[in-house]
Amino acid sequence: MKDSRIRTGLTGIAAATGLLIGASFIGPAQARPHDGWGLGPAQGVETRIERMTGQLGLTEAQQAEIRKILEAERAQRDLQRQALREQIDAVLTDEQKATRDAAMQTRLDRRLERMTERLDLTDEQVASIKAIFDEQRTNPDLNRSDVRERVSSVLTDEQRAASNDRSKRNSGADRRDSQEQPDRDRL
Repeated sequence: MKDSRIRTGLTGIAAATGLLIGASFIGPAQARPHDGWGLGPAQGVETRIERMTGQLGLTEAQQAEIRKILEAERAQRDLQRQALREQIDAVLTDEQKATRDAAMQTRLDRRLERMTERLDLTDEQVASIKAIFDEQRTNPDLNRSDVRERVSSVLTDEQRAASNDRSKRNSGADRRDSQEQPDRDRL
């Protein structure tokens, strides 16, 4: 009986450790702009408000109040995400952090390659976007909204339009139905 409780306790500790290590890989990746750029934070909020207005007939005053609530919630999520990263970093060894950082760099390189293909980025744009992403990794005060705005400023109007068209297609009912997850703010 005692062995069973110890085994169960150790299994729980192992599972929790696995989740923490896994979250350290996922959390920072989610903090980066989405491959297809998706909806930016303001667009995500506005899309949700438009949908709610269509479904519920919100007044202008209700829209403004809901906008404030959604923006405050997004800011709180960003703070929680940063705190989670800091807590996980405190648990990881230097070797584990290096492994995580290498995996993040690989994902960043793939993301930039896909963006280059989809949006026909110039070498100069790739270098600028890479510098923004690198800064985000080292500067915890640089939030997702700032990164999206800065990356968007590197793109041409045509590239932004192509990115927004793609994000609108990807944010439709098919994505929501298949993932059954709440909307996520994306660029």
